[in-house]
Parts: sequence; structure tokens; C-alpha cells
Amino acid sequence: MLDGMWTCRSCGKVHDDLPLCFSAEAPWRSFVSEEEFENRVGLTRDQCIIDDKQHFLRGHIVLPIRGSDSSFEWSVWCSVSDESHHMICDRWHLPERAGDRYFGWLSTRLPCYPDTQNLKTNILIREPGLVPIMEIQACDHPLYLEQRDGITIETVAARAHELLHAV
Repeated sequence: MLDGMWTCRSCGKVHDDLPLCFSAEAPWRSFVSEEEFENRVGLTRDQCIIDDKQHFLRGHIVLPIRGSDSSFEWSVWCSVSDESHHMICDRWHLPERAGDRYFGWLSTRLPCYPDTQNLKTNILIREPGLVPIMEIQACDHPLYLEQRDGITIETVAARAHELLHAV
């Protein structure tokens, strides 16, 4: 599908298979300068908190690949309310958190689409160790339509090629 091998920007390894997940950096850069980062941002693999007021959760938007058991995934960040953030944190390590749902706003701009910032999401929390699933709420945005209807393997290959060769 891809022309030749590719090097992962995260791990630096060379691969010859089709990448099925792309991630976005935490949303703090849109709100805080590099110089203020240490004093204003709390960042973990799963959460980003700015000024103890803005709360973001990392999860995946899953796009089924038509005719396959595989999926293409975007690792994204969604903002959640203060109340939701506290509930999520209180239950974060509990197995019974699986199935909890929260409202969020997509806080990641994804290439290949019209503006994705502030799309309404339903956040489905899964068992500890698995990132939440971010479901775009019904709308006419192409990202929602791909989530609902799936994408072709040709679209995955074209998107991966575009993202891996972006300057």
C-alpha cells in the first residue's frame, strides 16, 4: 500500500507495514507558551490540565476499515468539564469504570479534514489500561461519517502516505 518503508516519528523504528494509528500532541500548545508550561500545565500520558481549570482526556476515535477486522485510529484529546474530570479521576483505577460515559469537546485539529476542533463527543471509558473511545456525536462532518460508515483500505493507505510525508 505504501511506497517503501517508513520511519515512526515517535519510536524512530523503521516499519514496512501500514500504520493504523496516528496521534496528536496534547492540546496545551494552543493555550500556553513554552516558557509557561512548567508552571501552568500538568501533563501525563492520559490527561492534560491547564491552570487547574481546563481538563483534557486522551482517547481514540476508531474508524472501522470496510471489509476488515482492523480499524484506523486517531489518538486525540477531548476537553471535559471540571465535574466530569473529578468523576473520571475518582474511578480511573477501578475495573467498574468500564462503560462510564461523559460528554466532551474534541480539542484536536486533525489533518485530512475540515476543522475538527470543538466537535461534540461522547467519551466511553473502558477498563483500566485501555484508552477511552471518543465517539463523535451525529453531525454532517466527514470524521463522524467515517466513524459511522468506515473507510476503505485505500483511504487508509493514502492518509498514511500523506501524514508520513508531511513536512
